[in-house]
This record gives sequence, C-alpha cells and structure tokens, in this order.
Amino acid sequence: MSRRHAAIPGGILALFLLLCAAAPALAQGFSEATRGVPLPPGGPRAYVNIIIDDLPNLDLWAELATDCDGFGMKTTLALNTAKATAADYARLAGFVAGGHEIANHTRDHVPVAPGGVIRLRYFDAKATAAVAAVDAAKGVLRILVDGNTRPLAEFDLSEQGRTPNLRQLVEALNAVRGIVAELGDPYYANIHSRFLLDRDKTDIFFKNGFAPLFVNVAANARYEMESAQADLAAGIPGYVGRSMVYPFLVTDATSRQVARDLGLGCGRVGTAGFAALGSPGGYDLYQIYAVKPRDAFGADPTAPEFAAKVAAFLKKLKEVGGVCCLYSHGPDEFTNAQWKALLPLLARDKDVAYVTLAALGDFVRKTAQLRDGRYYLPQAGK
Repeated sequence: MSRRHAAIPGGILALFLLLCAAAPALAQGFSEATRGVPLPPGGPRAYVNIIIDDLPNLDLWAELATDCDGFGMKTTLALNTAKATAADYARLAGFVAGGHEIANHTRDHVPVAPGGVIRLRYFDAKATAAVAAVDAAKGVLRILVDGNTRPLAEFDLSEQGRTPNLRQLVEALNAVRGIVAELGDPYYANIHSRFLLDRDKTDIFFKNGFAPLFVNVAANARYEMESAQADLAAGIPGYVGRSMVYPFLVTDATSRQVARDLGLGCGRVGTAGFAALGSPGGYDLYQIYAVKPRDAFGADPTAPEFAAKVAAFLKKLKEVGGVCCLYSHGPDEFTNAQWKALLPLLARDKDVAYVTLAALGDFVRKTAQLRDGRYYLPQAGK
C-alpha cells in the first residue's frame, strides 16, 4: 500500500498542518509559504477528489462510492491491475456506469521512479576486484571477479528465466558464495528484472559497503502504466483510464512524462503535491496534493474537534483556490464507519465539489491557463 512520501522538488508545496491544539482554522490552513486566490466565480469554490488506493480495498471503496452517491459525490479507485479478476471488473463496471472512476495505479503496484533497486557487494579475501555487469541487450546480469571474462555467476533477467523480478534476483544473488544482496526498498520486490539499467561494470568489491544497481525508469514506468491501461480496457470494454496515481507517492520528471505520453491527463502524489490552483507559482496537474482524512481531521469522528477540523479544511480550500484529494487505503487507516461520519460534514458545504480525479483534471484545464507546464488562474497570471 502507498504509505511512503516522496520528496518532490520544485513549485510551491501546499502542506496541510495537523491540528495540535485549539484554533482549528489555523491548524487546518496551508503553510505560511503557500498563498492563493479564490477560484473564479460562477461555480464551486473548491474541488476535492475522494480516492481509495489498491485492489485489496475494493470492498471498502465500493461501500464508500455507494455512500457518496447519496450526496451526489463521485469517487476514484486507484487500481493495481495484476491480480484483478473478471468478477472484480464486472463489479467495477457498475460503478463506472454510475459516474465513478478507476485510475491507473500500475499493473504490479511498484514505484515508477525507484532509486537504487538492489544493494550489492562481493568479497573474498583471495580476490582483489569484482564487478556487476548488466547486459540489457542479452538480458543478463553477470558477476565478474578479478578481471576474468568467465563470470562467477550469471542471471537470466528475462520474464521466462528463474529471476524475473527483483525479489527472486536478490534471492539468487545471495545463494552465490561471497555475494550479499538486498532490495533497496521492500516495495521494489515486484519490479521486473529486465528493467535493470544497462551498465558495463559496477564496482561491488566491498567487505562491508554496498553498491547500487538501478532500473531504466522510463522503461519500467511505461510498462507498468501501459500494461495497466491495457488491463483496464480489457476488463471493462471501452473504458480508458484517464488519471494516474503513483504507487507509494513516488514520481519524477521521467515517469510524469510517460504518463503524459500515454494520455493520462493528471497524476496524484501526496502532501508534497500542489493543492492551490490559485497559487502564484502555478499548479502541476501531475503532482496533485492528497492528504489522509485521519491526518487532516483525526481518527475519531465523535470527537468535538473533528467537525471543526473539517470545516476549517474546507474554508481554507475555498480561500486559496483549493483543488486536491482526500485519500486513504483500507480500514486500518480509515473505516467505512469513519467515512460515513465524514461524508455529511463534507457535503454540508455546498460550495465544494466532490469529483473524480479525471474530472478534477478537466476542471483545471478548462479554468486555468497552461504556461511552462503549469496552470495559472487568469487573475493570478501576469
């Protein structure tokens, strides 16, 4: 599940603050670094996407979407498609027909912009050097010791080989005497080994230290997003995914460009994203801000301050041209009962629209002016 925040440089970061005392209006506002202006008149004063992440949370989302229908709200499910069944898609199709959305969350639920995916070292007191060589053309990883052309070990990185993903590759590496390998992050386990970045040699001769191996970000991102798009189209005939939800909130310029190339019109990250369309620094539709209800309002809807936090959150959104997401995963983060208590508080403010992630993107493109990759409100532009 997407529980990790990525550090994304550039832009004005819209950061919501947790309530730490009384004065909820201040605590629920933006940071001092963020300024904005209200949205143009004649429509809602803020736009919010309610979104649930991950296939295992389909039941929770289905109940939430049904509850949202009662308030005229539309929602999004971020779907990692690899394990979705025909029965899942049949169920999803009913919600799509009702105006809800299924967003691209990759096929294998892996980061689309990972860092060093494997940490690797080799040591033998009798050796003097060792390198790891990735031959992408032949689809192999070789471990070469002391300049020998015959490898100590060679691993098939293809889908048909014994190590098609990085978890299996790390296990195989560790079975070779002298090699110690580990995943750079547990979330990298299901990345396909064939996307390891072509590299003639990486020095791995360390007694204690490690050297990183990387993946081809563009190839990995394209496979994951494109495959998920194909799965969605096959599972729900005629359906085209229009928005991207980056697993584990990880993205970079390359993976964002892949999303654009595939026709995904917007992308959601986390609290390091853009929340105020009225910001003078512009709004990046591929780095949309999202915050968890439990972080913004607390976990107890019966607490006296819960409703005050919700009201302050919405008030500040309307003041700064708010366009963002409320997201969560399974019931361990926010239960259906908690959502049922939250929805009436959200719906009470008739000046806030609750739309799908794709519809949020449509609103931004229709309302603002694109300049150098970011969207500016007409009254905020120069």
